[in-house]
Amino acid sequence: MSVNALARLEAAHEGLIGALDGNDVEGIEAKLEELRTAISEVRAMGGWRESPDLKARARRIAALGEAARIRVNFLTDLTRQRLEMLSTVRGEALAGAYSPTGR
Repeated sequence: MSVNALARLEAAHEGLIGALDGNDVEGIEAKLEELRTAISEVRAMGGWRESPDLKARARRIAALGEAARIRVNFLTDLTRQRLEMLSTVRGEALAGAYSPTGR
């Protein structure tokens, strides 16, 4: 496994976290594409389980993925709360964001 591939994956996670923290929608979209590319590259290479150093780095990268997931969940909850507040102010019941028919 290439250490460079893991470095790109780590950088992609860090970039995504930065974009999430900065509420940068365009940046989030760009960093997600970088992350997809880096993940595909690492998956295609395989072999990271063979080296203790690479395993340790993979664990650090997994922790970054978890940090990004937590941020996404937080932002999703914040958006839901804002929608609820707007509905309350307007005197409307908040309908689900999605209906069974997808409309």
